[in-house]
Amino acid sequence: MMKIPCARRLPFIVGGLSFLQPALTNIQFNNLTLIATALILGAKFNLTEISRMWLKEKSISTLSYLLSDAKFYIPEMEVLYVAQLQKMYKLAEGGYYCIDDTMKHHTNFCKWIHGVFVLFDHAAKTNLKATCIVFLYYNNGSLIKFPVTYRIYHKATDNMPWQRRNQKECKAKYDLALEMLEWALKMGLPKGTVLADSWFGMEPFIAGLKLDLQVF
Repeated sequence: MMKIPCARRLPFIVGGLSFLQPALTNIQFNNLTLIATALILGAKFNLTEISRMWLKEKSISTLSYLLSDAKFYIPEMEVLYVAQLQKMYKLAEGGYYCIDDTMKHHTNFCKWIHGVFVLFDHAAKTNLKATCIVFLYYNNGSLIKFPVTYRIYHKATDNMPWQRRNQKECKAKYDLALEMLEWALKMGLPKGTVLADSWFGMEPFIAGLKLDLQVF
């Protein structure tokens, strides 16, 4: 279990996340803001410690059960999130969309964590139980920077007992990237330059940018 304080929800968290209320029940919103309050107070407002609290082995299982069974409808929350960003910032064409992927390594406590597979980690030079997350980030080249959305990469494999026997559709990472860019433009974010690792520079990805999305 995480070592968390008993506390009332912090007003700035309640106010800051209030834009999500149309997608949540009162109980869901109360629980979400209580989790955020516990993480921030328990970590003494330190981002590194907040991250560690999320990722400690026993916390992983606890939070995974809680968030998996909370029945949040993430697509609706993402739409509200992007709408909030557009209210906060004046975005013009000419910014940058950064695409990258990262792997969160897990231990034997990963039985019910969404998206865990045995994946090869090029940094560690070995196969690990991990979740591979492909994310889209926006940067206007100056002060405005924020994450836009993400997708979980599902490996084309089976016989993974921690997957609850749910078969996931496997898509290439560049397809996930195109899917996220298409969604971002559909939500009203401006066109911009796409930045990604060199291995993204393959024909299907470039064709998707030029012909389908016309991002640049």
